[in-house]
Formats: sequence, C-alpha cells, structure tokens
Amino acid sequence: MTTFFAYRYDLVQNISSWMQGNFSLVIKGRYELLYLSIPLVIIAFLYANKFTVAGMGEDFSANLGLNYNQVVNIGITIVALLSSLVVITVGRIPFLGLIIPNIVTIYQGDYLKKNILTTALLGAAFLLACDILGRLIIFPYEIPIGLMVGVIGSVIFLYLLMRRNAS
Repeated sequence: MTTFFAYRYDLVQNISSWMQGNFSLVIKGRYELLYLSIPLVIIAFLYANKFTVAGMGEDFSANLGLNYNQVVNIGITIVALLSSLVVITVGRIPFLGLIIPNIVTIYQGDYLKKNILTTALLGAAFLLACDILGRLIIFPYEIPIGLMVGVIGSVIFLYLLMRRNAS
C-alpha cells in the first residue's frame, strides 16, 4: 500500500529516505510539519518532573500521589508523536536517542527537567557534526545522515559499554 502511494504521488525517493535518514529531502514545503513538535516539546518539559518520578516505578509514584498510568500514557504519546514527525520529515536516525541522553545522564545525573535542554543542544550539535562530516568525506556527494550517525553512534555506544564494564 505504501509503495502504491509512493508511485502515485512520485514519493519513492521519500520512502527510501524514511528507511535511512537523509537531510537532502528537507526543503521548503517538506519541513513545516516539524512545527507541530513545538507544543509537544513544551508539554514534555512541563511534565518532566512527573516523568522522572514515574521512572522510579509504579509503587513509588503511587506513594507520592502521582497517577502512574496517566503520566506513562502521556509520555508514550508524546514520544510516539515526536518520533513519527521526525521520521516523516528526515527519516530514521539510529543511535541518536540512545547515546546522547546517556552521555548527558552520565555527566549531569538523572534529573530529566535539568537535562532536556542539554540533551537537545548536544543532540543537535552531534547531528550537525555528522551532517558536515557526511558532506565532506566524499565531496561533492553526500553520505546520508542516518548512515553517519549509525556508524559514529555505534562506535560511541560500544565505547560507553566498554567503559561501563571496565569500572
């Protein structure tokens, strides 16, 4: 069904970019959907303290008077919507949501509200560095951002695992 719509509306290249993140298709008329993520990020920031408490477990949350199921459902909804908006616009970017939050947590602790801005800025800087590197390696061609982040992210992830096992 997806292939049918892709051929019908001349979007076959977009489907391939969903499978592997690629910034080359992010042009005027294709990125405006990301504006829908702004209210979702604000809601996530407002609920950050509740997400931190919910992360400590259902019993602990209930003892503090938090409706655990409601907070978890709100969190899952926000993450699903934000992820789908990014995948539709840019494509799948592996390891980004795994390594960047873990690096920030290693250095700043597990306090979500304090880490949101740092995680966003470090994630953006990491993506920018990978994009620039992907454009320079085989200039004038471009290596897709999903491939660059996947390779560099896997190396960083393995380093984090080895570092954890060594200590």
